[in-house]
Amino acid sequence: MQGIKRIFIFFLLCCCCSRLSAQSLENEDLLIKRGWNFLVVDNDSAAITCFELAYEKAIKENNPGQKATALLYLGISYYGVSYTKGTEYCFMAMAEFKKLEQHDSQKALVGRSRCLQLLSTIYSRQEKYKEAIRLSTEALAGFPVNDKSGYRGLIFTSLANAYEQTGLLDSAAYYNQEALTEQLTAGNFVYLPAAYVNVADMELNNGYNKQSETLYRRAMHIADSTGNQQGKVIALLGLARWEAVVGKKDSASILSGLAQQTAAALKDKSFYLKVLEQQYAFKKKDGDYQSALHYREEINTVKDTIYSEDKRKLAKSLEVQFNVAEKDRKLVILQKEKDIVELSNYLLWISVIFILFLSAAIIFFLRKTNARNKLLVQAKEALVAALEEQTRIRERFLQQELEFKESQLNAMALQMLEKNLLLEEIRQKLEKKESESTQDELNLQKMIGQKLNQDKDWAEFNLSFESLHKDFYLKLREAYPGISSNDLKICALIKLNLSTKEMAGILNISPDSVKTARYRLRKKLQLSTENNLAEFVSTL
Repeated sequence: MQGIKRIFIFFLLCCCCSRLSAQSLENEDLLIKRGWNFLVVDNDSAAITCFELAYEKAIKENNPGQKATALLYLGISYYGVSYTKGTEYCFMAMAEFKKLEQHDSQKALVGRSRCLQLLSTIYSRQEKYKEAIRLSTEALAGFPVNDKSGYRGLIFTSLANAYEQTGLLDSAAYYNQEALTEQLTAGNFVYLPAAYVNVADMELNNGYNKQSETLYRRAMHIADSTGNQQGKVIALLGLARWEAVVGKKDSASILSGLAQQTAAALKDKSFYLKVLEQQYAFKKKDGDYQSALHYREEINTVKDTIYSEDKRKLAKSLEVQFNVAEKDRKLVILQKEKDIVELSNYLLWISVIFILFLSAAIIFFLRKTNARNKLLVQAKEALVAALEEQTRIRERFLQQELEFKESQLNAMALQMLEKNLLLEEIRQKLEKKESESTQDELNLQKMIGQKLNQDKDWAEFNLSFESLHKDFYLKLREAYPGISSNDLKICALIKLNLSTKEMAGILNISPDSVKTARYRLRKKLQLSTENNLAEFVSTL
């Protein structure tokens, strides 16, 4: 309770001082400030435009500090839609801040710390929590205890989230409290809603319903008044959790729906995922397994979309690099050809002018011809080097495309496994109470059985598998005509290096049945006891 009182006092002080949420940008370029204001209200496109203009301006003015800052904010703008692009800009910014160490060591330290915190945020979203804790702890070096920028509060929030995900709840509670105190002290209204919600969650878990409601509603008020749509999603989800705890399920459902509607308009799909995961938890807790299954499938779809989009942008970046290299190579070749043509013309005119001095002209011509041959050799060598570089880039692109298909195929197999496990769990629960099952529950059992027996997933899986492993099934059928479709499925799962338990979950059979199927398959493939089935399949 003492902690809550201190928070209220800090909030009143901040309101009296009327601090701006963008206080940490007071020394930054006007374009950076304008871009930040767009970013706060989730207008990412306008924000990116401002930051790109600031970057171009810094290059023209040869201002390394503003250049590094613009790159950092481009990373902040992009990481919500592309971890790869956000990380790329972050490392570019760190390189620019490093150049400032000799001239302005303090600004270089602060800039590096801000980059480290951005990397920590990206790692947290990729579930690399240990690395995130290390980066956030290191980022604190750039911000002393009396720092007023609000970055310490952002770092504390990141640490609290990482500690919570790793099961260290006491540390998470401590850093959540510290994060709210720091944000209130700095008057940073951009991150205040999230800080309030984190502390409110602690109060709610401890049974202080009234205090938690006050904090949730304060977070909602700040997000609404500042136009912070991301903060609004977080506050709505917190209020929905509170309504569910106090037994107001209808209100919780309405608030969750508002959160989903708001999050759907955001480019940063991590907030939409938060909404879907909370909806999934609510439905599963209420026993509405059909709706829970729907939300789980939508969660997987959104995650696949984020992953595919990130890969697509990476591939597009490589394609752009290849095109630029190709254009540069052609320009170099054209320049070499131009030089050769000019040299030939020059030699021709020299020959005509100095015809009377034939001997000297012949010697001069031979020397120039030799020089031209050297240029031709150099041009050919440059062409060969460019072609080799082009080949390496193409091979790297194909390798990444192959890795993407392999990861997509494994993801499909794991999704089939997760879906079957969930459906089997639901069916078992329904079968336990079969004697008192209602008609709706019987219909649900029937629908689950149909879902478990559908061949649609296998058809999609086979298409992706055949695109990666050409003629795999055809070779098996031609070499072993007696092989069945179930045997082909076993071979495909063995090719993916899946365990017996995972194969059983995907095929919806017991592990012993998988072992029996493998034994029969060995006989059909005429393998001796010394031959390893997995090694044999991997060589096909």
